[in-house]
Amino acid sequence: MKKFKLIISFFLFIAVFSNFLLSQEGRGQARLKGEVVDEDGNPIEGAKVELESLIHKLTMSTKTDEKGRWSFIGLGKTVIKIKVSKEGYDPTIIPELHVSAIKNPEQKIILKKITDVESLEEKGPKALYLKGDKLYNQGEYEKALVVFKEFIEKQPEFYEARVNIGNCYIKLKQYDKAMEEFKFVLEKLEEEKDNLIGNDTASSVYASLGELYMDKNDFENAKEYFEKSINIDPSNHALSYTVAEILFNSNKIDEAIPYYELAAKTKSDWPKPYLKLGYCYLNKGEMETAIDYLNKFIELSPEDDPQVNSVRNIIKQLEKK
Repeated sequence: MKKFKLIISFFLFIAVFSNFLLSQEGRGQARLKGEVVDEDGNPIEGAKVELESLIHKLTMSTKTDEKGRWSFIGLGKTVIKIKVSKEGYDPTIIPELHVSAIKNPEQKIILKKITDVESLEEKGPKALYLKGDKLYNQGEYEKALVVFKEFIEKQPEFYEARVNIGNCYIKLKQYDKAMEEFKFVLEKLEEEKDNLIGNDTASSVYASLGELYMDKNDFENAKEYFEKSINIDPSNHALSYTVAEILFNSNKIDEAIPYYELAAKTKSDWPKPYLKLGYCYLNKGEMETAIDYLNKFIELSPEDDPQVNSVRNIIKQLEKK
């Protein structure tokens, strides 16, 4: 019994200590910058660039200048997602970018003009779609919803635009209605296509449904939709890691492990999944396996990672036990 209490107490210490370290990450003295251009290489002014850390509570946003340039300052070592959007262009997402605490390469991001509605009349449905997109990016979700609905009424064959309607409902916290829109799109996609592998829309919608079910604490359905999203795009290690984090934080350790393993397999040089696998097996009381994963984390991590020394100390304490 004393040994059991010791393991639990030690794990709680690690959890608290790691959370403290995570709160210190993400911020620092480094700078990340880049440019946004169109397909011809021309700079795009006024594009919105949004940064979100995948492992810390850190978000930033800015807009490009007349030369298409943008920058963020005050960054430390972290892993981020970048979304770039501009009225009349398809949004571009960098799902995962490793940011150094010292120096980072410049990012060149290309925005493509919207193609699905290019053939529509400039002053008709196309104008409606662009208006809805603009309202959504401005945070006018109720107004955007009205406009997108009007667009669908005029152009029902562009059913993928119902994803925009679903996103509006999410912002308005009308989750059941968002689910209806997403499921409608999936039904249409499944009717039209024999195979959805590699279909970005399907992968995104499945992931969105997974997140909605997680919000409803329906873990079984959430798991089903996340798995479908990952099956369509298994290269998305960031999604696998995110799913694992959700399950880990819900104390579903055994369910989290396969997703961490998938993230590690998909991007074998990424140290973070190995760290969390170490914590998973530590929580299960399997110390040797935990130590192996923690050592793998140290092996892959740069020496300036603030967690490396703390993990070394954790391993020493475990080996003493």
